[in-house]
Amino acid sequence: MPVKLPPNIIDANVILRFFLGDDKKQLLKARAFFQKTEFDQEETLLTEIVFAEVIWVLQKVYSIPRKEITEKFSRLLAYKGIKTILNKEIFLESLRQYPLHVIDIQDIFLAVLSKKNNSTVITFDKTDFKKLDAIFSEP
Repeated sequence: MPVKLPPNIIDANVILRFFLGDDKKQLLKARAFFQKTEFDQEETLLTEIVFAEVIWVLQKVYSIPRKEITEKFSRLLAYKGIKTILNKEIFLESLRQYPLHVIDIQDIFLAVLSKKNNSTVITFDKTDFKKLDAIFSEP
């Protein structure tokens, strides 16, 4: 049975404008939208790909420290109207580990997801998954 999605799906650029505040007009619109999601007056889906994209852009393009990214995103994930297909705890645990490693969020996310589900990550990247204490195997 397919998962019922919320009426909205958020794009990375809205989250980025909200976090960065670098475009006043877009910031005001993003802030108004997220105020509604904070109190569950509006629901929106945060996908894994947008989660990873926002973190990548904040770190690689804007050089924002991992700890600051973690704090901002953790607060946003606490908003009642922010919905995810996977359990939010996987996102939050990935964020908790993010400042502890010099590893991309995508690999951290896969490691956390695999641990929560007793799954094996199929990868050629033994180094990062060994550091993350994840079960992994080559194909």
